[in-house]
Amino acid sequence: MEYDFNETWRENPRTTKLLQQLQKAFTVVKTNLKVWNEAIHGSQRQLNSVRNLSEQRHCCVQAQGLQEITQKFPNVKEKLMFKIDKEIDNHMTHLFSVVDICKEVCDKVVKQNERCQTLYNTVCEDLNLITKRSPTCPSVVEMMEWLQDIECLMMKQHSVRKHLLDKLSIAVKDQDSALYKQWEKEDTELHQTVNGYLSFLEFFLDMKIVT
Repeated sequence: MEYDFNETWRENPRTTKLLQQLQKAFTVVKTNLKVWNEAIHGSQRQLNSVRNLSEQRHCCVQAQGLQEITQKFPNVKEKLMFKIDKEIDNHMTHLFSVVDICKEVCDKVVKQNERCQTLYNTVCEDLNLITKRSPTCPSVVEMMEWLQDIECLMMKQHSVRKHLLDKLSIAVKDQDSALYKQWEKEDTELHQTVNGYLSFLEFFLDMKIVT
């Protein structure tokens, strides 16, 4: 049976404030997941450039096809290596800025979760209120758990991506293709989880909750 937010919590304005904050929190999640996705998708060109440059660097180290040139111009190999390394560094700088964007998204979600948790602590003893749900609206307890799950997943994905880039900075000279593949597929769990939760929150996010 569906219930009216206003009637159910009219005598408990703290719960109404929590619901309003949960709406805001999941809206922030929804908006910033797009920011996250745009940053990651935009990094693909940079990642491909690093991969191509690392292959060029490998060939240069092995001096493949450069024997005649290096004999005539002994410094050409060092100059070419310097140029390639500089380009790799530029692309890596961009990739690290992508990870910084992911961290900013994490921080926003953490902040929203903290605000929800503060309000939740004022009403958590009323089990009837925090476990009440309807076919179109999850319970407060469920939404709090989902928000915590999303925060943990985002923090995990940020840490994994930062670790991958740290490893890539070292391994780029060794053409470690496994790192590139892992970067490309890393967000699957995050997207499935967040989009799954948001699908259950569609009606809740559209509801108007007034004190």
